[in-house]
Amino acid sequence: MAFYFYYVWANTPSKIEETKKDHRGILRMLPRNASEEDILSADAVTLKLKNQKNGWKGVCVSHHSNGEEYNNPTKAVGRRYIHIKKFTADPNTFLSAYFEEDGLRRDVKDSDMRTALKVAAEALDYVGTRGIPVDKIDTHSLRIGGANALSLNGYSKEQIQKMGRWRGDTFLEYIRESLADFSEGMSKSMSKLFGFVSLEAG
Repeated sequence: MAFYFYYVWANTPSKIEETKKDHRGILRMLPRNASEEDILSADAVTLKLKNQKNGWKGVCVSHHSNGEEYNNPTKAVGRRYIHIKKFTADPNTFLSAYFEEDGLRRDVKDSDMRTALKVAAEALDYVGTRGIPVDKIDTHSLRIGGANALSLNGYSKEQIQKMGRWRGDTFLEYIRESLADFSEGMSKSMSKLFGFVSLEAG
């Protein structure tokens, strides 16, 4: 979930909307008393964030289901929503909250996320397979990874900026690191002979 929503973990959503397509294919918001089955089979999800680190309030981030069972943003949010709803009706509960069986509330902290990312990077041998030192992996890697994944899949700068909730072009610094992927085949294309004339601007 943190990857798909560019690490919104510490933000409080003021609204979570799970939506399902009606018989005409139009997305409709599920009712608050929707069944777990309906929530987990939602076609899309929207988080409206109260506040963010950059001070941007009321921003919405939406994702459609990708059809996968586990790597699916709608199911991930749905599972969090169902878990939290079992223990509290407080609308200000962070998505990072989880409850023990006895009802004791705990929260996944930034340090927990950092540790989990580093453990995953070690297990996936990031040093050996990607040349990335594990100490460079951090929660910000989720934002960088999300921006790069969208960029490498052909999404526009405007789409990446909107999904990452950036006000300016700072996200462009994140996609620079994958320049090697962008530049594959460029030297071959640049060495082709074309009949063009370069005119100096005056």
